[in-house]
Amino acid sequence: MRNIRLDLEYEGTRYVGWQYQLNGPSVQAEVMSVLKKITGEDVKLTGASRTDSGVHAAGQVANFFTTSKMPALELRRGLNALLPDDIAVLDAADVPADFDARSASSKTYVYSVLARVAPSPLMRRFSWHVPWPIDLSAMNEGGAYMLGRKDFSSFRAARSDAYHSVREVLSVRITSGANEVIAIEVRGRAFLRHMVRIMAGTLVDVGLGRIPPSDVEAIISAKDRSAAPRTAPACGLLLKNIRYI
Repeated sequence: MRNIRLDLEYEGTRYVGWQYQLNGPSVQAEVMSVLKKITGEDVKLTGASRTDSGVHAAGQVANFFTTSKMPALELRRGLNALLPDDIAVLDAADVPADFDARSASSKTYVYSVLARVAPSPLMRRFSWHVPWPIDLSAMNEGGAYMLGRKDFSSFRAARSDAYHSVREVLSVRITSGANEVIAIEVRGRAFLRHMVRIMAGTLVDVGLGRIPPSDVEAIISAKDRSAAPRTAPACGLLLKNIRYI
């Protein structure tokens, strides 16, 4: 029995998320369907991160066990030939039997904000359009309060099924790039459902001057979802990479 690791990229616009659900197409189900065509097996595909509906990925990691003798690179070629054009397998490799995609040491997400007056038809699926000036310095100041191991109940979706709300955020960095896009990059050990999107919504409100940066500490201390501002739209969120060291 072989254990195969897949590194994937996908546009999440038309999917209900990574994980299989009954209410619509998922990335996991699409890949498993193609794997069955190639291997003839009903494989169990385990993903590193359960990205939400509409969320994209540049560095999702998954693994599965198979008795197939097909070389990993041929498997990648076969998957890319049969998968829809909004999902791609960047790499496929044999890994030790004890490798589990869920055992990541950290995950990095990037949230993109289009900060200009006019919307962008080209960026509409990949960013949140905010047509007002944003103070990056204030956002970075607010982001500093999010660092460390804390109870992030205020940044937890109402329907989250996590056993507890304590998570460790390793870094929060806000930068301005090309085409007036502001990138909110967050790296952590693990995240609650909607956590990064609520963090992004909070930091955008800080950048717009709606709340002072110091209020982020009070929002976290409240341990209450109603204390934090809006949840940023899913379209702006990208799973950038998964680390295992």
